[in-house]
Amino acid sequence: MDSDTSDITVVTASLARVGRRAGHVVRYFYAHLFSHHPRLRPLFPAVMDDQYERLFTALVQFVDQLGHPGLPARLARLGRDHRKFGIRDADYAAVGESLVAAIRHHSARSWDDRTEEAWLRVYGVMAAAMTGGAHSSVLADEPAWWDATVLSHRLHGGHTAVIHVLPSAGFPSLPGQYATIEHPGLPGVWRPYSVAARPGRGGVLEFHIGRVADGLLSTVLCDGTSPGQVLRLGPASGSALAPPPGTPAVTLIAAGTGWAPVKAVLGELLARRPAPRIRIDVVARGEAHFYDANSLVELLRAQPCLSAYWWYQERGEGKVRAAERLHDHLSSRRDWPEESVYLCGPAMFVQETAELLHERGLPPGSLIRDPLPPSVKQRGYVSHAERFLDPLPVTWIDPDARTRPLESPFEPASEQPGGGGWFEPEHDQHKATRRNSSRSA
Repeated sequence: MDSDTSDITVVTASLARVGRRAGHVVRYFYAHLFSHHPRLRPLFPAVMDDQYERLFTALVQFVDQLGHPGLPARLARLGRDHRKFGIRDADYAAVGESLVAAIRHHSARSWDDRTEEAWLRVYGVMAAAMTGGAHSSVLADEPAWWDATVLSHRLHGGHTAVIHVLPSAGFPSLPGQYATIEHPGLPGVWRPYSVAARPGRGGVLEFHIGRVADGLLSTVLCDGTSPGQVLRLGPASGSALAPPPGTPAVTLIAAGTGWAPVKAVLGELLARRPAPRIRIDVVARGEAHFYDANSLVELLRAQPCLSAYWWYQERGEGKVRAAERLHDHLSSRRDWPEESVYLCGPAMFVQETAELLHERGLPPGSLIRDPLPPSVKQRGYVSHAERFLDPLPVTWIDPDARTRPLESPFEPASEQPGGGGWFEPEHDQHKATRRNSSRSA
């Protein structure tokens, strides 16, 4: 960022001083925002709940990344993505005004003109990057969102929906990317889902929706969606794309609905001439949770370059033994130094599997995976201050969210009310590798 180093130091110190009063700062921020700019209230959910933390936590992470060379581009993409909320340039100024007011109010003893000037300059640089991204998107004639008609809806086992939609216009995306989705029954609530296959005939897109306990959007997409309904799609994002052309050998590892981007990347690899040698490991909580098994079985029959293993917890089997079998399978291979790996799934699954692969010789540059949040430990209820000091991951800080070599939130453990003009996708943090066993396809 083009912020002065001294400004960054002042802002970082100022933010740290209000950390213990984060809950009060957050509520003051929104109260100030909505009282001074009531037109912005409809951009947020009717019931705020965890929304109180979302924007403010994101701003904390923005400050942490000040000075990072990749932040301006991330902010520009975020500004592009936020066009779907109807956010205008003036709204960024309103947010900055309320942010400064909230921190000033809770920093009475340490606040001075130097601190306020530093905050205004730093926030101004961030807002300029976001509005610049939005302007570039408009100049490129990119829609703020795409209307997408539901063509088919299949709910597997009550837990995972496979949905095919037809966008109203061409939807540019690459295998491995995701799009945010809004349902007409939940206006303003958006969640990211990976595009599960390359656009089919006529531009049809496929999405896999894992049901989330008490989830807002996932529940509606699983139970309240039918052919003919029109969803909204945000622009495609994500840079965890297929390994580059010419890659001779690829292992694809998918847990839960991590199969969605893996399926898209698999289609890209199979379209290459010659196609690489491809090995697939698919992981689910149980055998009945392989919601798209028929697709993989058909590919295995038609493509001699493929081999696959299915991993799941068998009846009566302890979780530790299932994990040991999976790890033994991966550890027995001696070709990791020459292999490329595409890895998708819950955070703990990704972390444990990545560590194992690197221990077995996989070079860091040969792994394409979901980005890991700052902390992947399970947490129950925490106070506002604890969330401020140890925040939940806010992956939309980069709507490019998946990076090479380091997301989409696969099988999230919880879904919080979100949406409006500033949202945070939820993430699963189950230890998926501790509940699977294997069967060769």
